[in-house]
Amino acid sequence: MEKNKKYLDLILYPNCSLTIKSLIFLSLLFTTLSFFISLYFITNGAWPVGVFLFIDLLIILLAFKINFRRAQMYERIIIAEKILIKKNNFRGRERVIKIEPSWLRLKVYCNNNSGHLEIISKGKSQIIGNYLNITELKKLAKEIKKALIVREKELLLNF
Repeated sequence: MEKNKKYLDLILYPNCSLTIKSLIFLSLLFTTLSFFISLYFITNGAWPVGVFLFIDLLIILLAFKINFRRAQMYERIIIAEKILIKKNNFRGRERVIKIEPSWLRLKVYCNNNSGHLEIISKGKSQIIGNYLNITELKKLAKEIKKALIVREKELLLNF
């Protein structure tokens, strides 16, 4: 068995509805609309409406920022000698988890149309893919199982 051979290398991203261009477009659209509607109400003497529209605009822009930051997170699964799971959260911090693949169990948990994949080894569990739907989770579990089978066959042949 080669020392650094990878049997599987996957990167999981959450499903993202907005690209950066569409996010900028919507932000500019809401800002422009809020400005002109606020200007209309302020010139007609209803200045509190302008203040509340500005507050609404700030809340919408904050929600867009949170959505964009959450879309930056990902999980990377590498199956080699050991299983490496690299989790990058929405703040950009990376956490690396090493799992021994010899005594590995995979469980797919489902709740409505969402769920997660739990990787269990030596009594410790690691949850991945909690933003994937059920069909994607089952496909992911099959890919991991295939890679583990190939790894074990190669280990047995080289023993």
